[in-house]
Amino acid sequence: MSKSIAIDANVIVRYLTGDDPVQSPAATDLFRSAGAGRVHLIIPTPIIQETVYVLETFYDGTPETIAPKLVSLLALPGVSNPDARWVLDGIQWYRAKNADFGDALLCAYAHHHHCEVSTFDKTLIKKFTEVSASEPPKSKSA
Repeated sequence: MSKSIAIDANVIVRYLTGDDPVQSPAATDLFRSAGAGRVHLIIPTPIIQETVYVLETFYDGTPETIAPKLVSLLALPGVSNPDARWVLDGIQWYRAKNADFGDALLCAYAHHHHCEVSTFDKTLIKKFTEVSASEPPKSKSA
C-alpha cells in the first residue's frame, strides 16, 4: 500500500505552471511518484478552489484555460479528490458557464446532493438552472 499525501495548492500550481526552477521539478517528481504507484496524492476540495483562485489571480487564468488542467490533474493515476463525483461537474460548469468557481462548486454540490441553494446572488440564480436556487425569504419582522 502506498503512502497517502494531501497536497497543497502551491504544489499543484508549481506542477501546472512549471514556473519555478526548484519547486516545479519537485512537484513534477511527486506527481510522477503517484503515477508510478509509490504514493497516493489527495487533493481536498478547498485546495482545488485555492488553486483556481491563484491561477485566476496571479496567472490570469480563465475558466477556459484552468478547467481542462484540473480535469487532467484529477485523471492522473494515483491522484484523487474525495468529492470527485460532484467536483468534476463543478469544474465543467465553471468552464461551460464561465462562472465563478465557488458558485459552480456550490451548485454542483447541491445538484448531486439533491438540495436547494439559498443565495442573494442573482447571477447564480439565473446561470445555474440545473439546481433550485433562490433568495432567502424576506423577514416578516423587517
